Amino acid sequence: MEIARLNIRQTLPRIGIRTQLSQLETHSTPAQLSSDYQAPRSNIGLEQSGIDINSYPSRRAYGYTNNEDFAREKGQEGLQKLKEGISRHNSLAQDFINNGAKKGRNVVAEQAKRELSSRISKQRYMDVQAIPDPEVHGTPAQTKGQPDPGHYTTSIDVEHMAKSDFNRGKVEIYMQQKGDIRRWITWGKYDTYA
Repeated sequence: MEIARLNIRQTLPRIGIRTQLSQLETHSTPAQLSSDYQAPRSNIGLEQSGIDINSYPSRRAYGYTNNEDFAREKGQEGLQKLKEGISRHNSLAQDFINNGAKKGRNVVAEQAKRELSSRISKQRYMDVQAIPDPEVHGTPAQTKGQPDPGHYTTSIDVEHMAKSDFNRGKVEIYMQQKGDIRRWITWGKYDTYA
């Protein structure tokens, strides 16, 4: 028959301590040297001489027009021809109204003959005018600009007080391990590692 054995395991309480020492740190900030330099410049340049020729008046005398003048002339010509056409059609219509029903008259043939004879007898003429000289404008060469003397400046930034940091020390006490007593029974042997 096996004998009952009482096993006991005891753990003692253990206290842990954490410490941090006080620290005083001081350090100085080095002086900062800064400078600003801009090189001198002459900033003077030569403006070339130039010549500006406006030949449009003389070219227009030959018949060349720009878009603006062409549109204005053709617009005025179109309005004039529109007025003439309205007037001519009104007079033809009045002629039909007044003489179209008369015996022995052929108003259409009469109007066609008048139109043909007016075209044949139309006076042709040439407009002779002096061709204007081109407009010439010249600009002489010249220097422009102002010299820039530049600058050079130096500055030193210094802090008159050193910076310091103080970290206070501290102590912390804590329970690292609690005390404990465990008991259990085994049969026939001691259990020392349980």
